[in-house]
Amino acid sequence: MIDLSKEVNSILRSYANEVEKTLLNVEDEVAEEAIEKLKKTSPKKTRGKKAGHYAKSWEVDKKTKKQYAQTVIHNKDYQLTHLLEHGHDIVRNGKVVGHASPQVHIKPVEEWVKKEMVERIEQDL
Repeated sequence: MIDLSKEVNSILRSYANEVEKTLLNVEDEVAEEAIEKLKKTSPKKTRGKKAGHYAKSWEVDKKTKKQYAQTVIHNKDYQLTHLLEHGHDIVRNGKVVGHASPQVHIKPVEEWVKKEMVERIEQDL
């Protein structure tokens, strides 16, 4: 005789495993694509020792634990990301001599990631 509750639990466990695999795969794919988009759209210094350094410094950190997986996209020059994205005052010798206008490049990719994750997860499941 088949134990209905064991069968249902087995099916649900199998489905949960499939959902988890799908989420991790989609997360990895979207993160890699986001890195490529950020590298293309990030401001690039054209001269000097660090030419293009900021744009090349985007990377993905993956942290997987039993309860959750977390993927973080960040730039090695993390102090610079806020200044570039939001603009800042230019200060010389303690005096404000101008203002650097924002170069918005992170927000559009963030919005794309949010939308793309939902679409791909719905499509794959």
